[in-house]
Amino acid sequence: MSELQLALIGFGVLLVVVVWGYNLWQSRKQRHLAQSVFPDAKPDVLMAGRTADAATTQPSGASPVIHREPTFGTAAPAEEQPQAAAAVEIQDAIRQVTAVPAEWADANVDCLLRIEFVDAVPVANLWAEHAVWSQLIDKPVQWLGLDERSGRWRSLLPQDPGAVAQVAAALQLVDRKGPVSELTLAAFFDGIRQLAQRFSGLVEFPENAPVLAAARELDAFCAAVDLQLALHVLPRQGSLNELSGARLKPLIDASGLKPEGERFVAMDTNGAEIFALTCQAATGGATTNVEARDLTDLNLSLDVPRVADGAAAFDRMIGFARQCATAMGGQLADASRNPLSDATIIALRARISELQTQMVKNGIPAGDVRALRLFA
Repeated sequence: MSELQLALIGFGVLLVVVVWGYNLWQSRKQRHLAQSVFPDAKPDVLMAGRTADAATTQPSGASPVIHREPTFGTAAPAEEQPQAAAAVEIQDAIRQVTAVPAEWADANVDCLLRIEFVDAVPVANLWAEHAVWSQLIDKPVQWLGLDERSGRWRSLLPQDPGAVAQVAAALQLVDRKGPVSELTLAAFFDGIRQLAQRFSGLVEFPENAPVLAAARELDAFCAAVDLQLALHVLPRQGSLNELSGARLKPLIDASGLKPEGERFVAMDTNGAEIFALTCQAATGGATTNVEARDLTDLNLSLDVPRVADGAAAFDRMIGFARQCATAMGGQLADASRNPLSDATIIALRARISELQTQMVKNGIPAGDVRALRLFA
């Protein structure tokens, strides 16, 4: 290394030391100047006053007030819980308003699917799509549409005008023919899926197995309580006489039975059926033109699951049957046409009450909307 290079290196080191020393001197000079202009710091009057007030108003030993910021996934503070509860109540009220009416669709009886379309779909188009696969369904299907203005559901009929953006399709799981089959459920799901795809709809499907299991369980219960009681008024054993229709007609009128097809029907104040009477003519066939007919059989029937007060309905039917037997010279008989004893009548009445009590315990009161749909 030459002498020139060594000289340059030494000069560079010296220059760095000089610059560092100059900066240190300037820093000390500025600090002394600031201290002379701004003496010792005074407390902030505003902040000191606020601190003093807080100290005097807060009780001794009390915890300081802490402002809590809301966080996700944690419980709301006590002061925020009333607002949260109010929000939940509002949401529950909205759900109640938009809940599907039980007389049309019931989560305990139906497989209910709700479809939300991007744009409202004409009702006629929905029914046209339904007609494509409806022949594959052997259980009742109910279509409902949500009225956006009122927030309430309405039953949709093929002739209904207008369009709907939200639809509910309810497949009944059980009737007197038995539970829904796997094929029927699959056809229902496929049909709804095609409908949603064609009209840009959103729908969620449940798993097949739980739906089928629920249907079988419900069907087993319905079969256990399904009693359709039949009694007869017959000519007395050994008698060659037939029952006189002329004597029967005044009893029918006095009891308020109304003709309905080939039957006479006793109804309650709401128009619901209590029991029915079918008259067999001696010339063959059922008839409601009984005045001038000779009759061989009066058949009285009571559909226990479809009658609200089964015991009272049974009492009324037995009372009418006894009047007929007395007036027409006949006798009461059971479903097998054997003479009906008083002991059997008492046992039948007790059985009706027992079955209807079981129905109430399982949420299917006899004569209720749910029972009328299941036992149809």
